Amino acid sequence: MAKHADVLVIGGGVVGLATAHALLTRGRSVTILERKCAGAGASWGNAGLVAPRYLIPLAAPGVVAQGLWWLLDRESPFRIKPRLDPALLQWLWAFWSHCTEAHVAHASPILRDLNLRGRARYEEWAAADAFDDFSFRASGSVVVHRTEAGRQKDLKTAQQAKAAGLDVRVLNRAELDDVLPNGPSEARGGVYYPQDALLNPVQLLSALQARIEAAGGVLRPGTAVTGFERHNGRIRTVRTPRQAWTADEVILAAGAWSAPLAQKLGLDLPVQPAKGYSVTYADPAETPERPYVLSETKVAVTPMNGQLRCAGTLELAGFDGSVDTRRATPILREAARYVPHVTPDAPEQEDVWAGFRPCTPDGLPIIGRVPSLDNLVVATGHGMMGVSMSPVTGQLVAEMVEGDEPSFTLSPLSPTRFN
Repeated sequence: MAKHADVLVIGGGVVGLATAHALLTRGRSVTILERKCAGAGASWGNAGLVAPRYLIPLAAPGVVAQGLWWLLDRESPFRIKPRLDPALLQWLWAFWSHCTEAHVAHASPILRDLNLRGRARYEEWAAADAFDDFSFRASGSVVVHRTEAGRQKDLKTAQQAKAAGLDVRVLNRAELDDVLPNGPSEARGGVYYPQDALLNPVQLLSALQARIEAAGGVLRPGTAVTGFERHNGRIRTVRTPRQAWTADEVILAAGAWSAPLAQKLGLDLPVQPAKGYSVTYADPAETPERPYVLSETKVAVTPMNGQLRCAGTLELAGFDGSVDTRRATPILREAARYVPHVTPDAPEQEDVWAGFRPCTPDGLPIIGRVPSLDNLVVATGHGMMGVSMSPVTGQLVAEMVEGDEPSFTLSPLSPTRFN
């Protein structure tokens, strides 16, 4: 016999947990189905940045041309593993079509506002006595460069961020030393974004779980969704290996796994799993005062409660979960240019984390109802900004479920916008 849930959230990553938390605060009963353990996907090993400066979508002019140079280099920041996959080819075609200045102008205000709202919600959570500490701090972040090409790219992005109303400071070498004491020695300059913030993603996941459990929410780890039954324009049954479920509302927030699950419902979500890597040093000799990003290679270096995390790369390799330490080597090699105690030696496999980021071809998340299934809400496709956007995503999903007036224009994020 099927069990019934008021709201069934599929996915226990940071977006699924933030959504469950938002629904519980509105008095809904929530059950979360997670195929592994909470945060086991892209949430756990990310750089912990809450970054309003991420207002340029992945699909932007010049990305395709740069990517073609990188495709055959196994150690490049962006790599596509060659394979005959119609879904990947369709995704790449859609991605290429969005690499225009017009799309950047369309997407940037949306990304800015989502990230700023996410940051504001984190400030509220950090100040609330009911929330466990997740090391949130208004650290700001610095993008540093060591080449003239990197400087020119950073200046263009800084101009776009300033035009979008963000707080931006362009730094020469001497000014960089003031903002980032004992910082990267090879950097020629940088751009400081004071509105960026930092948190510990593992502590955040733990804090959200604690709040969900305190509010009566139920998390079921090790529960993979294997299929669905539809009836009269609704999801009638959600199937798992041990139990069938019915629900008044179903939230699909399974990160990169949202697309294959949506296919079981006859839906086409253009979400590709983009594997990212990070390496965490448990006991570094020193940590920087604030996080910074290496412009030329997109490597993020973040202090994290006495640890140091180096994160980067984007690899479209399907659901190949194997850890290729060669993909982590360029992260460390670039970090070693700036951080004295980081060595560029190939790391041991157990020291390297890899996770799948859910990427859409236009660089915007997918948040909204599906017209063909009136009890389904989709919340996925956040790419590298799942941590930044999860609180506002949860709020928007809760508004949809409750039938409230949306606090954000949802049409640009609609699941049907690619049709």
